[in-house]
Amino acid sequence: MCGIAGVFGIENFPSGEALEITSQMVGAMSHRGPNHNKVWSDDKLLTLGHSRLSIFDIKSPEANQPFHDEISGDAFVFNGEIYNFLSLRDELKLSDESSHKFVTQSDSEVLFAALRAWGLDKTLHKLDGMFAFAWWNARSEKLTLARDRFGIKPLYWSTEAKGGAIIFASEVRSLLASGIVEKRINRTAFTDYLRYSTVHSPATIIEGIQLLEPGCAVEIQDESVDSFRWWNTASAVISQKATSQRNLTRPQTTKALRETLYNSVGARMQSDVPFGAFLSGGIDSTAIVALMSEISEKPVNTFTIALQNDSLDESSYAKKVAKLYSSNHNEVHLNRKDVLEQVPAALKAMDHPSLDGINTFIVSGATHDAGIKVALSGLGSDEVFAGYPVFERSVNLMKHRWLAAWPRGIRKIAGKSYKTIFPSAASNKKAEILASNYFDLEHTYPLSRQLILDSEILQLLHVPNASDTLAPNAVFEWITETLKPGTDAFNLPFLSKVSLAEIHTYLGHTLLRDADVFSMAHSLEVRTPFLDHNLVTQVLALEDELKPPRSQSTPPKSLLVDALDGLIPQDIAMRKKSGFVLPWNEWLEGPLAQIFNEGIEGLQETGLVNEEFLHKFLAQTDWSRKWSLSVLGNYIKRHGLS
Repeated sequence: MCGIAGVFGIENFPSGEALEITSQMVGAMSHRGPNHNKVWSDDKLLTLGHSRLSIFDIKSPEANQPFHDEISGDAFVFNGEIYNFLSLRDELKLSDESSHKFVTQSDSEVLFAALRAWGLDKTLHKLDGMFAFAWWNARSEKLTLARDRFGIKPLYWSTEAKGGAIIFASEVRSLLASGIVEKRINRTAFTDYLRYSTVHSPATIIEGIQLLEPGCAVEIQDESVDSFRWWNTASAVISQKATSQRNLTRPQTTKALRETLYNSVGARMQSDVPFGAFLSGGIDSTAIVALMSEISEKPVNTFTIALQNDSLDESSYAKKVAKLYSSNHNEVHLNRKDVLEQVPAALKAMDHPSLDGINTFIVSGATHDAGIKVALSGLGSDEVFAGYPVFERSVNLMKHRWLAAWPRGIRKIAGKSYKTIFPSAASNKKAEILASNYFDLEHTYPLSRQLILDSEILQLLHVPNASDTLAPNAVFEWITETLKPGTDAFNLPFLSKVSLAEIHTYLGHTLLRDADVFSMAHSLEVRTPFLDHNLVTQVLALEDELKPPRSQSTPPKSLLVDALDGLIPQDIAMRKKSGFVLPWNEWLEGPLAQIFNEGIEGLQETGLVNEEFLHKFLAQTDWSRKWSLSVLGNYIKRHGLS
């Protein structure tokens, strides 16, 4: 796991300046790779930079990047892990297309050799891993940037840098450190953040900086910039359905899933440095630890946060799982003071504004301090196995589509009454759905994930009370385009459509971004077995009856639990999902009041919000929406955005 950076178009700068710019970008993300930093240039068109966290071949200086092939002139920088690199290495050795002589035991060298032997498209589709890379083809003078299927590893870039250059890096702060990107707020993205407490690719909160979309690549040559999608999840699922054996019994299905997940976990346990797992005591982390314990010959290192408050602490569940699988269990004992002291550092580590992620920051720091460089996580399980309440809600809304036949006026009155009786943000969403003309997934899903409603944003942003004056809803645009008739996604089972939306919006732009940023802040690599593309396509190809969401009559993620056939204890399997709970309401008015108010002041200083309505809104809303706004203001102020 590393950080990468580069400048294309160095002829636009005085001699040596592009190398200095690249050094500044690499230096700004040295936390991603504390083991080795280096920059390289062809002295004509390009510079590349790399910050290395050594995971494979840790003692070999030849494994340091950027790689440069003296014969072809090609160069390469890479961030991520390729889990099938050993089989690809063997294939390359036997291939007539490759004459590469390997000098390291790293996956990076295998990927570089594969690109030169097989080309971009063939190589990408052979890869099993998480990655973002830049490949310089010297012969054609073409720079290629590419990102993994689900966006586990980030890659930001800009075509609007001063001097006419194109620059890229693993983090936004790295691009800002270049000094050649203007620090302007992207107003469309500003609205997107208000809605979802994140910004959806390709946009970022900063005008002129883009996030390369998951499963996409861009080729830059001369004056041409060509972006394209190399991976489409829905198309891969349709292919899986076409080639998989039909009419399998449930035991046959669960057996096949267990094998795929077992292989995924095993692949992600490859490492030349100590590794472990996050263990919360829920279904997902228990599944990972159980399979790791089957595979490993030594006790697995596990890590959990233990809060010194009985009403919030859930470490007893993790301790039970650790005992069951004889792991080398580490409890990170924290009181509220310990957590509060880490909030400023977490905000400073935040590369792009986000509501959540502080829990990841804390447990990652403790894991790193224990000498661990790689940790496996249960991220992705809820999205793939229909674990979130949004799955059940979406199914119920589809069942009640008949309500759309009622006169809209009656539905509005019903919604208003419901809000009055049960005042909450969730009630406001239900009322808005009732008042709308559509109950289909394309209209209900974007609203279900929305943090602040458009009617509130209109008042926050000084705009007239007309919905068409707001920027288009990025989630609505994505889902309507993805699920429109004639697409592969249109033909998926209903729950698979919800999974697709979860994977490519909430997971990709909030959870994975947070996991990368807050773990790499501590030089810790996080791997996600549930996002193995073979597992994802296998589950999404199944009919809905095989993977029902949790309900009063159905336990959570029953397909996953059944696939692991007794590895997950019954009380763990039936636990109510809760997560890492902290008393934010109390803190924002107490020990975090100064930080909170500074963030709100930063938001007001942009001149983009109606201060009178903002204060009224803050007085009436819950902690998550308050904190989301403060985080945004804090980020804007800290980075000097205008």
